[in-house]
Amino acid sequence: MMVSAICFVATMSVCLARSEFVIKHLVGKAKDFEFIYVAPAELLIAYIRIAIICGIIVAFPVISFQIWQFIRPGLTRRERIAAGFVLTFGMMLFAVGSFFAYEVVLPFTLKYFAGLNGGSIGNGQSIKAMVSIQSYLNFFINTMLTFGLVFEMPVVIILLTQLGMLNPRFLRKNRKYVILAVFILAAVITPPDVTSQVLIALPMLVLFEISIWISSLLFRRKLAATEAS
Repeated sequence: MMVSAICFVATMSVCLARSEFVIKHLVGKAKDFEFIYVAPAELLIAYIRIAIICGIIVAFPVISFQIWQFIRPGLTRRERIAAGFVLTFGMMLFAVGSFFAYEVVLPFTLKYFAGLNGGSIGNGQSIKAMVSIQSYLNFFINTMLTFGLVFEMPVVIILLTQLGMLNPRFLRKNRKYVILAVFILAAVITPPDVTSQVLIALPMLVLFEISIWISSLLFRRKLAATEAS
C-alpha cells in the first residue's frame, strides 16, 4: 500500500500544479455562465479538489493493481478470471458513462440552465446567471459519477445472475417496467426537454438489452454446468 500512497501523492502534486488549467477547461464547458467564488478560500479549495480527483484517476491503475495483488492469492483460478473480468468490464463501463456525461449530458443540461436566465424583471432589476465555482464543480462531478454508476448496469446484472438472484426470464418479463423506470430516471436527471430525455434514456435501454443477452448466456452455462455435475 506504500507504493499506492506514494503514487497518489506524486500524481496529486503534479495535478495540483496543473489544476488551474483543468479548472479553465471545465469552466469552458459553460460559456454562458459567469463564475464567481463567494469565500476567500473557495477557489483554492476547488483547485485542491480537482488535484485530489485527478490524482486518484491517474494513480488508479497502480492502486487497483496493488489491491489485486493483495487479494489474488486468496482466490481460485476461476474466481480470479471472474473477478478480473468484472473489474475490467466495470471500469470500462464507468469510463464510458463518464465520457458520455461529459460530451453529451453536460452540454445539454448547461445550455438548458443557461437559457433560464431571467433577464430583466422590471423596476430596473434583472436575474443573471452567476454561479459559484464550488457549486459548478459539485454539479459537474455529481453528473459524471451518476452516469458512471448508471452504466454499471450490466455488471450488476451479471453479478446478480451469477448469485442466482436474477434470470433472463425475469428480466424479459419485467422489461416494460424497466423501460418506464429508465424514462423516469432520464426525466429526473435531465432538463424537461424531450430530446435530451430520449438521448439519455436510449443508452440505458441499450445497456439493459445487453445485460439481458449476457444474463441469458451466463444462465445457460450455469444450467449446463449443473446438469453435467
